[in-house]
Amino acid sequence: MRLSQLQDFIAVAETGSIRAGAKARDVSGPAITKSIRLLEEELHVPLLTRTTRGVVLSRYGEAFLRRAQLIASEARKATDEMSQMLGTRNGVVRIGATGGPAHLLLPAVLKRFRSQHPDVQVCIDSGVYPAHLSDLRAGVMDMAVSPIPDEGIEREFVSEPLYDNDSVVVAHKDHPLRNARRLRDLVGSEWVLTGQRMHGPGAAILDAFRALDLPLPRVAVRCDTIGMIQTLLEDRSLLCLLPRQLVPGQLASANLVALPIEDPLPSHAVSLIYRADSPMTPVAEQFATLLRREVHYLGKQPDSPLRRQVPRATEMAG
Repeated sequence: MRLSQLQDFIAVAETGSIRAGAKARDVSGPAITKSIRLLEEELHVPLLTRTTRGVVLSRYGEAFLRRAQLIASEARKATDEMSQMLGTRNGVVRIGATGGPAHLLLPAVLKRFRSQHPDVQVCIDSGVYPAHLSDLRAGVMDMAVSPIPDEGIEREFVSEPLYDNDSVVVAHKDHPLRNARRLRDLVGSEWVLTGQRMHGPGAAILDAFRALDLPLPRVAVRCDTIGMIQTLLEDRSLLCLLPRQLVPGQLASANLVALPIEDPLPSHAVSLIYRADSPMTPVAEQFATLLRREVHYLGKQPDSPLRRQVPRATEMAG
């Protein structure tokens, strides 16, 4: 079994067709077909099922794909690490970051990292927490910066707490409930829900309503993109629960305000997450170190967004 065979199989599995997989690998269709056939013969199982629309993974293929992705990822990391030990300052760092941490931490960290490693490519995935764990598990991501659910994280990952991700209810400055002080005042309102699941940090507003025995919020839209949320909240009938740290900067410039809610709102720890069984490459570890330093620096600033109190809606609206 050769690494190239695993890479051929991964390409076909991820693209869903022989033709697209061959194009991704820059080989001919017959060549990649033969490579996968030899792999199947060696494993004594069918990995792919051919259909008129392309290929689908067999149950053996689904199980093998996860292992193949890990092996290919570790091979890439090993190659990058050897190059870096030889003094070649190149490679790729792959990071997952949800909206709040991405806006708060990454710009300054990226600036410093790029000045030190101009030839290293940084890939940022702004997806959601469950997808980040899947990518970390598959070995296609070096680290993630994200809030984690109250129930914690699987033991296969290391989670380093960075700061507390306090929440606020956000609306357009002309929303009729912009001065509401109690969650019960918001019963019946429509919400933009962040996150793809009905639990965890993205759906924490549901937990806040449950804790007060209030009817659950009416979810009008689910969205994870900060820019799109800003646009959606221009509809002055919508509310959204967002990280406190976003409000004074990005959101205030979009005429959005934090409601002066006095009821307890959820808070989750934003953590640096990486696999426990696979060391990061040297350049990825250097990126993580710069990230930790940025959090430490911000935490000591008197006007830090990690410490700043959110102005009430009446104050922000002027």
